[in-house]
Amino acid sequence: MLALSVVYITRNAARCLRQSLASAKALAADLVLVDSGSTDETLNIAQDFGARIFQREWPGFGPQKQFAVEQARHDWVLVLDADEVLLPEAVPAIRAALAKERLPAGFRLPRRNFFHGKPIRFGDWGRDRVLRLVDRRQGRFSADAVHERWETAGPVADLHAPLAHYSFENYKAMLAKLDQYSDLNAAKLVARGRQVRPHEPLAHAMAAFFKGYVLRLGFLDGSEGAGIALTTALGSFMKYAKALEMQERNSR
Repeated sequence: MLALSVVYITRNAARCLRQSLASAKALAADLVLVDSGSTDETLNIAQDFGARIFQREWPGFGPQKQFAVEQARHDWVLVLDADEVLLPEAVPAIRAALAKERLPAGFRLPRRNFFHGKPIRFGDWGRDRVLRLVDRRQGRFSADAVHERWETAGPVADLHAPLAHYSFENYKAMLAKLDQYSDLNAAKLVARGRQVRPHEPLAHAMAAFFKGYVLRLGFLDGSEGAGIALTTALGSFMKYAKALEMQERNSR
């Protein structure tokens, strides 16, 4: 096995976790899972794969992922979500990359998104690269509660080690996540002191839909492409609308 740790943060993530852990186990012996109160089969599945489990209250995405990285036994860390699965060609690609003498500070991996069992090739989900394979000595996760990112001053390279991403089981799950993320994004806007104007919720929603559905060719993904573009637009609307509500409430 490589001197590589694979880390997860979870809460009720059983849906795809077994498949994800199986793909990660083929690459690294050290599996770390930081959980924030799962009540489904998440912890039982993690135990089946020999993952080291840490229980921790939820502080936000960035702090939770940074904590998970700090629990790893190795300095090279692959950060996976529980709904992401390493595709077969990813394992030899990562092994070959980490066997080299001179390495960057991290690698971006291509991510293939699926919805309703179909690959999404266009729109906002169609061209996706994520910085997930990192040298923890050269960076850390931002402290953002949502839309966290790995921050490093070192060079980052692209590596063809693809992930399959099974993000949502259905539209109901997508809308529930949209509501959660719009709360966090709105709070982030307000905390930054950003003044939201009354026209912005609709303006941002229309721009998001046009970009995803038209400019990025989301219409070529059929009804799934339309659904993704519409929910992305709704998420943008709710982010600014909720921020406007908070702003008005704070000014009273």
